[in-house]
Amino acid sequence: MGKTLLDLMHTRFPFHGVKVWENKIQNGHVGVNGKEVTSQYALRLQDEVFHHNPKVIEPSVPDEVRILKETEDYLIVYKPAPLPMHPGGRFNKNSLTKILEEKGFQDLRIVHRLDSVTSGLVLFARNKEFAQKAMLCFSESKVKKTYYAVVAGNPDEDSVTIDSPIRRKNGFVFESKLGLKHAKEAITHFEVVERDQNSAIVKCSPKTGRTHQIRLHLEQWGYPIIDDPIYRIDGDKSSKEAQKTAISLLNAGLEIEELGVKWELDLDRYEMLDMRLKTA
Repeated sequence: MGKTLLDLMHTRFPFHGVKVWENKIQNGHVGVNGKEVTSQYALRLQDEVFHHNPKVIEPSVPDEVRILKETEDYLIVYKPAPLPMHPGGRFNKNSLTKILEEKGFQDLRIVHRLDSVTSGLVLFARNKEFAQKAMLCFSESKVKKTYYAVVAGNPDEDSVTIDSPIRRKNGFVFESKLGLKHAKEAITHFEVVERDQNSAIVKCSPKTGRTHQIRLHLEQWGYPIIDDPIYRIDGDKSSKEAQKTAISLLNAGLEIEELGVKWELDLDRYEMLDMRLKTA
């Protein structure tokens, strides 16, 4: 609220410069509530901003979407990477929800998200009642999640817990360190599963569900995901380069005990689909 439309677009989506966003607004490709406005329009509560991309070809995405479990209340799906959860930005039909619609699954409700560059398990609700229960479980940290990551370097410790808060830094880049103001609590437990000379496979158990949490906490531990374009040692934190390739992070386990939801990937079968679960 209170920001101008131009300020919102070039700070939240810095991969375009101020001039580009100004031209898009002037040409009517960015507006508010279905109408053209000036770049200095002051945003109000519940305003809906649109961004139209004419003549843009969507990037290709992997198509190994798999339905793992289907009940009256929910759907458990395997999401490959890089694949966005829902339409947005450069993607519309090439998104998980749209692909599932084409498979006949309409009106699915998203109860949690994976980054487009992360592969693994996604839970969808099939009705409002289950969606409310599941979202409450996620918000109250009642969901047991298990990820595996290939990290750069060989950790000295066999296990560690990182509890640094997280906040947005700029664009789609976040930051995590002790003492951050206006940041959200975040806790992740890590356990080394396998070691190699210059890398390791780490089991990741997030206790909270913040954006980029595992990636950020691995970076803070000193062992970032080996192919993370943002948070590795030489990563690009400018938010100007879109994330286009899968990273070595897999959501392999999901359990909500009070809702009877539980699924674990058979890593022997899935490990080479989207995540390189063996060190080079």
